[in-house]
Amino acid sequence: MKIKWPFFLGASVLLGAVSTTALHTTEKQQTKDLIARYVGTWTFAYPKEKSTHTLTIYPDLSITIDNKAVVYQLIELSEMKFAIQDQLGYHLLIQTENGLPATIYDEADDVTMPITLVTEIES
Repeated sequence: MKIKWPFFLGASVLLGAVSTTALHTTEKQQTKDLIARYVGTWTFAYPKEKSTHTLTIYPDLSITIDNKAVVYQLIELSEMKFAIQDQLGYHLLIQTENGLPATIYDEADDVTMPITLVTEIES
């Protein structure tokens, strides 16, 4: 029995489209889960100024520190860290321990501070 090329080609294209759609859906869900790990309002004590600050990360990954918007470029978003570069060129790194954000590193002052979750923000 001879398989016709149009049938074979059509089946291949359809299978490829279904696989690609499933892959993109999985990637989108993984990205949402990854973002949700960092979303919330966090506090940290800045040793240099001896002051406490509030960091809020929203589901769209916008960030505020003490209610002031932070303009940044995303460097890395992974299970281990959320790294950004601010408008002055300094890096801010949020690192996780046991799957939860635990510290924030500020390159401008070369200091790492523990962070504490205050409230979760609904996605």
